[in-house]
Amino acid sequence: MDSLSTPRRLYLNYLSRAYAMMHALNYRTFLGLRLSSLARWLPVLLLAVGWLRMWPAPLLIALLFLVVWVNYSLWRAQRDNYNRFVPDDESHADDAKWEVLGVNEKVNVTATGLFSVSGRDKSLLLHPATYWRVPLGEHVVMVEEQSGKYLYQFFNAHSLQALQSGWLLYGSRPVEALAVTFLARWGPEYTRFGQLPEDVAESDLPPPKRVTIYLSTSDEPLRQLIRQTIVSDARQARLNMRQ
Repeated sequence: MDSLSTPRRLYLNYLSRAYAMMHALNYRTFLGLRLSSLARWLPVLLLAVGWLRMWPAPLLIALLFLVVWVNYSLWRAQRDNYNRFVPDDESHADDAKWEVLGVNEKVNVTATGLFSVSGRDKSLLLHPATYWRVPLGEHVVMVEEQSGKYLYQFFNAHSLQALQSGWLLYGSRPVEALAVTFLARWGPEYTRFGQLPEDVAESDLPPPKRVTIYLSTSDEPLRQLIRQTIVSDARQARLNMRQ
Protein backbone atom coordinates (compact mmCIF):
# COMPACT_ATOMS: atom_id res chain seq x y z
CA MET A 1 0.00 0.00 0.00
CA ASP A 2 3.04 2.24 -0.22
CA SER A 3 1.71 3.76 -3.45
CA LEU A 4 -1.31 5.22 -1.60
CA SER A 5 -1.38 8.55 0.20
CA THR A 6 -1.24 8.49 3.99
CA PRO A 7 -4.89 9.62 4.47
CA ARG A 8 -6.07 6.99 1.98
CA ARG A 9 -4.01 4.28 3.68
CA LEU A 10 -5.34 5.22 7.12
CA TYR A 11 -8.92 5.20 5.82
CA LEU A 12 -8.53 1.74 4.28
CA ASN A 13 -6.97 0.43 7.50
CA TYR A 14 -9.99 1.80 9.39
CA LEU A 15 -12.43 0.11 6.98
CA SER A 16 -10.54 -3.16 7.21
CA ARG A 17 -10.78 -3.17 11.01
CA ALA A 18 -14.42 -2.04 10.92
CA TYR A 19 -15.43 -4.93 8.63
CA ALA A 20 -13.73 -7.40 10.97
CA MET A 21 -15.36 -5.84 14.03
CA MET A 22 -18.85 -5.92 12.50
CA HIS A 23 -18.30 -9.53 11.41
CA ALA A 24 -17.36 -10.48 14.99
CA LEU A 25 -20.37 -8.63 16.43
CA ASN A 26 -22.76 -10.37 14.05
CA TYR A 27 -21.44 -13.91 14.52
CA ARG A 28 -20.58 -14.03 18.23
CA THR A 29 -22.98 -14.31 21.16
CA PHE A 30 -23.05 -13.41 24.85
CA LEU A 31 -25.56 -15.08 27.18
CA GLY A 32 -27.48 -16.31 24.16
CA LEU A 33 -27.69 -12.88 22.52
CA ARG A 34 -25.85 -11.80 19.41
CA LEU A 35 -23.30 -9.13 20.17
CA SER A 36 -24.71 -7.13 17.25
CA SER A 37 -28.07 -6.87 19.06
CA LEU A 38 -26.35 -5.62 22.20
CA ALA A 39 -24.30 -3.15 20.17
CA ARG A 40 -27.45 -1.84 18.47
CA TRP A 41 -29.70 -1.46 21.50
CA LEU A 42 -27.43 -0.67 24.44
CA PRO A 43 -26.52 2.82 23.11
CA VAL A 44 -30.22 3.44 22.34
CA LEU A 45 -31.13 2.52 25.91
CA LEU A 46 -28.41 4.77 27.31
CA LEU A 47 -29.56 7.60 25.04
CA ALA A 48 -33.15 7.23 26.29
CA VAL A 49 -32.04 7.18 29.93
CA GLY A 50 -29.78 10.18 29.36
CA TRP A 51 -32.59 12.11 27.68
CA LEU A 52 -34.97 11.46 30.59
CA ARG A 53 -32.35 12.35 33.18
CA MET A 54 -31.12 15.36 31.22
CA TRP A 55 -27.51 14.32 30.84
CA PRO A 56 -25.12 16.92 29.36
CA ALA A 57 -25.80 17.71 25.72
CA PRO A 58 -22.30 16.69 24.47
CA LEU A 59 -22.79 13.22 25.99
CA LEU A 60 -26.22 12.84 24.37
CA ILE A 61 -24.78 13.92 21.00
CA ALA A 62 -21.96 11.39 21.37
CA LEU A 63 -24.48 8.61 22.16
CA LEU A 64 -26.60 9.61 19.16
CA PHE A 65 -23.53 9.50 16.94
CA LEU A 66 -22.67 6.04 18.33
CA VAL A 67 -26.20 4.76 17.58
CA VAL A 68 -26.00 6.00 13.99
CA TRP A 69 -22.45 4.71 13.45
CA VAL A 70 -23.11 1.21 14.84
CA ASN A 71 -26.33 0.70 12.88
CA TYR A 72 -24.93 2.07 9.63
CA SER A 73 -21.69 0.08 10.00
CA LEU A 74 -23.54 -3.19 10.67
CA TRP A 75 -25.86 -2.61 7.71
CA ARG A 76 -23.06 -1.63 5.34
CA ALA A 77 -20.76 -4.47 6.41
CA GLN A 78 -23.51 -7.07 5.99
CA ARG A 79 -24.36 -5.67 2.55
CA ASP A 80 -20.69 -5.94 1.53
CA ASN A 81 -20.34 -9.47 2.97
CA TYR A 82 -17.92 -8.00 5.54
CA ASN A 83 -15.20 -7.19 3.04
CA ARG A 84 -14.37 -4.88 0.16
CA PHE A 85 -11.81 -5.07 -2.61
CA VAL A 86 -9.74 -2.03 -3.53
CA PRO A 87 -7.83 -2.39 -6.83
CA ASP A 88 -4.19 -1.37 -7.08
CA ASP A 89 -4.13 0.77 -10.21
CA GLU A 90 -0.32 0.83 -10.29
CA SER A 91 0.12 -2.94 -10.21
CA HIS A 92 1.43 -4.64 -13.36
CA ALA A 93 3.00 -7.93 -14.33
CA ASP A 94 6.77 -8.04 -14.74
CA ASP A 95 7.26 -9.28 -18.31
CA ALA A 96 10.98 -9.71 -17.67
CA LYS A 97 10.24 -12.45 -15.12
CA TRP A 98 7.30 -14.14 -16.84
CA GLU A 99 6.76 -17.52 -15.22
CA VAL A 100 3.65 -19.66 -14.82
CA LEU A 101 2.53 -22.56 -12.66
CA GLY A 102 2.82 -26.00 -14.17
CA VAL A 103 -0.25 -28.02 -15.10
CA ASN A 104 -1.75 -29.65 -11.99
CA GLU A 105 0.70 -27.75 -9.79
CA LYS A 106 -1.31 -26.92 -6.67
CA VAL A 107 -0.67 -23.90 -4.46
CA ASN A 108 -2.24 -22.87 -1.16
CA VAL A 109 -4.09 -19.57 -0.84
CA THR A 110 -7.01 -18.14 1.11
CA ALA A 111 -10.21 -17.54 -0.84
CA THR A 112 -13.17 -15.19 -0.49
CA GLY A 113 -16.41 -15.11 -2.46
CA LEU A 114 -19.17 -17.42 -3.68
CA PHE A 115 -18.25 -21.10 -3.96
CA SER A 116 -20.43 -24.08 -4.79
CA VAL A 117 -21.03 -27.77 -5.07
CA SER A 118 -23.75 -29.18 -7.30
CA GLY A 119 -26.46 -28.85 -4.65
CA ARG A 120 -25.66 -25.59 -2.86
CA ASP A 121 -23.44 -22.54 -2.72
CA LYS A 122 -22.14 -20.29 0.03
CA SER A 123 -20.23 -17.04 0.42
CA LEU A 124 -16.97 -17.64 2.29
CA LEU A 125 -14.53 -15.19 3.83
CA LEU A 126 -10.78 -15.91 3.85
CA HIS A 127 -11.04 -19.69 3.98
CA PRO A 128 -8.08 -22.00 3.25
CA ALA A 129 -8.06 -22.96 -0.43
CA THR A 130 -6.07 -24.66 -3.15
CA TYR A 131 -5.63 -23.25 -6.67
CA TRP A 132 -4.43 -25.15 -9.74
CA ARG A 133 -4.83 -25.44 -13.52
CA VAL A 134 -5.78 -28.71 -15.21
CA PRO A 135 -4.46 -29.89 -18.62
CA LEU A 136 -7.61 -28.84 -20.53
CA GLY A 137 -7.17 -25.22 -19.38
CA GLU A 138 -9.71 -25.08 -16.56
CA HIS A 139 -8.66 -23.16 -13.45
CA VAL A 140 -9.87 -24.73 -10.21
CA VAL A 141 -10.27 -23.19 -6.76
CA MET A 142 -11.12 -25.71 -4.02
CA VAL A 143 -12.06 -24.07 -0.71
CA GLU A 144 -12.32 -25.80 2.64
CA GLU A 145 -15.70 -24.77 4.04
CA GLN A 146 -15.31 -27.00 7.11
CA SER A 147 -12.88 -29.74 8.00
CA GLY A 148 -13.20 -32.32 5.22
CA LYS A 149 -15.91 -30.37 3.34
CA TYR A 150 -15.06 -28.41 0.19
CA LEU A 151 -16.70 -25.97 -2.20
CA TYR A 152 -15.41 -25.06 -5.67
CA GLN A 153 -15.27 -22.53 -8.48
CA PHE A 154 -14.08 -23.10 -12.04
CA PHE A 155 -13.11 -20.67 -14.78
CA ASN A 156 -11.11 -20.70 -17.99
CA ALA A 157 -9.67 -18.27 -20.51
CA HIS A 158 -13.03 -17.93 -22.28
CA SER A 159 -15.15 -17.32 -19.18
CA LEU A 160 -12.60 -14.94 -17.59
CA GLN A 161 -13.86 -11.34 -17.56
CA ALA A 162 -11.31 -9.44 -15.45
CA LEU A 163 -8.26 -9.93 -13.25
CA GLN A 164 -7.10 -7.25 -10.81
CA SER A 165 -4.49 -6.98 -8.10
CA GLY A 166 -5.33 -5.04 -4.97
CA TRP A 167 -6.28 -5.29 -1.32
CA LEU A 168 -9.11 -7.09 0.41
CA LEU A 169 -10.33 -5.04 3.35
CA TYR A 170 -10.81 -7.29 6.37
CA GLY A 171 -8.89 -7.70 9.60
CA SER A 172 -6.19 -5.70 11.34
CA ARG A 173 -4.80 -4.61 7.96
CA PRO A 174 -5.84 -4.96 4.30
CA VAL A 175 -4.89 -8.27 2.70
CA GLU A 176 -3.09 -8.41 -0.66
CA ALA A 177 -5.34 -10.27 -3.10
CA LEU A 178 -6.24 -11.03 -6.71
CA ALA A 179 -9.82 -10.36 -7.82
CA VAL A 180 -10.87 -12.89 -10.48
CA THR A 181 -14.13 -12.10 -12.30
CA PHE A 182 -15.66 -14.68 -14.63
CA LEU A 183 -18.93 -16.04 -16.01
CA ALA A 184 -19.88 -19.12 -14.00
CA ARG A 185 -22.09 -22.04 -14.89
CA TRP A 186 -21.50 -24.01 -11.75
CA GLY A 187 -23.74 -24.35 -8.72
CA PRO A 188 -27.20 -25.53 -7.68
CA GLU A 189 -29.11 -23.56 -10.32
CA TYR A 190 -27.12 -25.27 -13.09
CA THR A 191 -27.68 -28.81 -11.84
CA ARG A 192 -30.76 -30.92 -12.49
CA PHE A 193 -31.28 -34.16 -10.60
CA GLY A 194 -27.56 -34.58 -10.04
CA GLN A 195 -26.61 -33.92 -13.68
CA LEU A 196 -23.59 -31.78 -14.46
CA PRO A 197 -24.02 -28.83 -16.87
CA GLU A 198 -22.32 -30.72 -19.71
CA ASP A 199 -25.06 -33.38 -19.45
CA VAL A 200 -27.81 -30.82 -20.10
CA ALA A 201 -28.67 -29.05 -23.37
CA GLU A 202 -27.25 -25.52 -23.61
CA SER A 203 -30.72 -24.04 -24.18
CA ASP A 204 -32.03 -25.61 -20.96
CA LEU A 205 -29.43 -23.96 -18.72
CA PRO A 206 -29.85 -20.55 -17.08
CA PRO A 207 -27.55 -17.83 -18.45
CA PRO A 208 -24.11 -17.71 -16.82
CA LYS A 209 -23.77 -15.48 -13.78
CA ARG A 210 -20.97 -13.00 -13.22
CA VAL A 211 -18.93 -14.03 -10.18
CA THR A 212 -15.91 -12.43 -8.50
CA ILE A 213 -13.70 -14.40 -6.14
CA TYR A 214 -10.60 -13.20 -4.29
CA LEU A 215 -7.40 -15.19 -3.91
CA SER A 216 -5.13 -13.98 -1.12
CA THR A 217 -1.60 -14.78 -0.03
CA SER A 218 1.08 -12.79 1.74
CA ASP A 219 3.65 -14.42 -0.57
CA GLU A 220 4.20 -11.75 -3.24
CA PRO A 221 6.07 -14.04 -5.72
CA LEU A 222 3.33 -16.67 -5.44
CA ARG A 223 0.63 -14.07 -5.99
CA GLN A 224 2.41 -12.85 -9.12
CA LEU A 225 2.85 -16.43 -10.29
CA ILE A 226 -0.89 -17.08 -10.01
CA ARG A 227 -1.65 -13.84 -11.82
CA GLN A 228 0.80 -14.60 -14.62
CA THR A 229 -0.62 -18.12 -15.00
CA ILE A 230 -4.15 -16.76 -15.49
CA VAL A 231 -3.02 -13.95 -17.81
CA SER A 232 -0.80 -16.27 -19.88
CA ASP A 233 -3.68 -18.68 -20.38
CA ALA A 234 -5.99 -15.86 -21.49
CA ARG A 235 -3.38 -14.48 -23.93
CA GLN A 236 -2.82 -17.91 -25.44
CA ALA A 237 -6.57 -18.37 -25.92
CA ARG A 238 -6.79 -15.04 -27.77
CA LEU A 239 -3.88 -16.00 -30.03
CA ASN A 240 -5.54 -19.32 -30.84
CA MET A 241 -8.78 -17.55 -31.76
CA ARG A 242 -6.94 -15.30 -34.25
CA GLN A 243 -5.33 -18.21 -36.05
